[in-house]
Amino acid sequence: MVVFLLLSTASHEGRREPNIKNSEQSFVFNYTLAKAIVEYASAVYMTDLTAMYTWTCSRCNDLTQVRYLRNTGFEIRCIIVDVENCLQAFIGVDHNLNAIIVAIRGTQENSVQNWIEDLVWKQVYLNYPNMPDAKVHTGFYSAYNNTLLRPVITNAVRKARKLYGDISIIVTGHSMGGAMASFCALDLAISLGSDDVHLMTFGQPHLTYHHFPREVWEHAVDGNTTFQVCDDSGEDPDCCRSVFALFLSVSDHLTYMGVDVAADDWSTCRIVMAQSVEQLRSYLTSNIIMLKNPVDVIFVDHSVQIDLSTSS
Repeated sequence: MVVFLLLSTASHEGRREPNIKNSEQSFVFNYTLAKAIVEYASAVYMTDLTAMYTWTCSRCNDLTQVRYLRNTGFEIRCIIVDVENCLQAFIGVDHNLNAIIVAIRGTQENSVQNWIEDLVWKQVYLNYPNMPDAKVHTGFYSAYNNTLLRPVITNAVRKARKLYGDISIIVTGHSMGGAMASFCALDLAISLGSDDVHLMTFGQPHLTYHHFPREVWEHAVDGNTTFQVCDDSGEDPDCCRSVFALFLSVSDHLTYMGVDVAADDWSTCRIVMAQSVEQLRSYLTSNIIMLKNPVDVIFVDHSVQIDLSTSS
């Protein structure tokens, strides 16, 4: 499993060509790939589920844009909305990358429920084989493993691989979504018995007492955006740890590579999700959609699961 974390303390006022600094030659930062993946981490925040279903949302029109005439681009395969736990995710296939994309939404700025999950710092043992002493963050671990996300994502990935073969899997998320994406990538690698699972997160908090070994720090140097590939310790003192905590910017945490990665609606999570669910449900009811590979839509509202899956 390949792991990659991007943290930012950069100003995003300009569009200059980025400067990339590699501290070692064993890892090369792929800017184009990272830019495509951060767009998925951004798109999963969208509250308009109908636009997400049709992949016509305002954040679905750059590197992730569908190009039907050339049979390339992104194909949405599954949307998951857990209103009760304020969770949202989608699974799809990027035909340009020949990879399955799993994107998990991060913290809704005004969601008390998500912030409670963020702040539950109690450590629990990781329940996986050959990891007897591994302990992780309780809130993030429970948000993925003890909700609908884990079984539905695993099932959707299996379905996608049944259609397109054993193609690569890329899991992404921002902030809390990055933390859950980390558990998701580990779980998929173990449950599918695959080494071709890649993780790329943005602004991810610690899952244990240390970051993952591979970090890329986005920051400004003399007015130019620089992407610094940090050492493999996970705590490189010359990367984001070199910035005093009081100088860290919230706005930097919400923008990566010039892409906004935050909710597009500041209302409370459950209100927004419930409204979006009703709109998509109405859309699906009133539109007969004939797709070659139908999209699965899974809703959970107040502990009652509503499966609008259109595929077998």
